Amino acid sequence: MTHRDPDPPETSRLSPPAWAPALAVTVLLIAIGGMTTWLALKFDAMRPGLGDIIVFAQMAPDREAWTLRVVPDAVAGRASSTGPCVFDPNEMASGGGSLIVEAREEASPPRFRVHWSGRRTAQGQGDCGATADLTLDRYDLQRLANAAGGFGIKPALMR
Repeated sequence: MTHRDPDPPETSRLSPPAWAPALAVTVLLIAIGGMTTWLALKFDAMRPGLGDIIVFAQMAPDREAWTLRVVPDAVAGRASSTGPCVFDPNEMASGGGSLIVEAREEASPPRFRVHWSGRRTAQGQGDCGATADLTLDRYDLQRLANAAGGFGIKPALMR
């Protein structure tokens, strides 16, 4: 005869407390918030700063020609009757020159006051001349920096 226990031993199953899902969601939200803040700070650190320089070294023209037209209101001392100021990276590089960031205006997108110094910015009527003070938004400034190979003086240029 087999003897059977009337009450089999209970298996120990721990059920999660009722607040566990809320805790998991809270931890997830804190992690997402922290990561978002970290990425925003990294992105902010990449924006141009005061004193950053873009150097257009003398080099062969790029096959992909494009120009940046800056409205006369954004160019200090340029009359609106003269038309837009044209920045042609190929022309700027053919004679050499540089843009330096002198100030930053908080806007959306941020705007930067820069100073151009070089032989010329373009051929013809759109040329801003050997020097120009102008205001560019972040995207136009980044386009010019990309055309020059980035911000700063490249080691190959310091020979």
